Amino acid sequence: MKAKELSAYTIKITANPKVFKPEYQRALTDRIVETALEVHMLSWSANNVLVNSVEDMQRRLDYQDRAADACNNLLSLIEVAKPVFHLATKRVTYWGGLAIETRKLLRAWREADRKRYSAKFK
Repeated sequence: MKAKELSAYTIKITANPKVFKPEYQRALTDRIVETALEVHMLSWSANNVLVNSVEDMQRRLDYQDRAADACNNLLSLIEVAKPVFHLATKRVTYWGGLAIETRKLLRAWREADRKRYSAKFK
């Protein structure tokens, strides 16, 4: 749910051409949106892996790792976007907080799955 919230918020705010200037669309804005969507899609993919084998477990954990990595990448892009688009600190704090909370939840979910499935497939 948090990954979906992060993606939706990112799409909503980046759609404002008065803030996210069209001349930076390809260089930065598109990458921001793609990365936010990647967080959501990888989370979705992880959630849809039915774990019946060690290979399934590894695939699910890999999706979770990649989603958390995408959160890190999004945080880096937000950091670049702040001065480029003259973003308010309040907006960056909220947006970055969503990314950090999503990453935290993904890592906790991954750790819980790792313990759960490692015990199952010993």
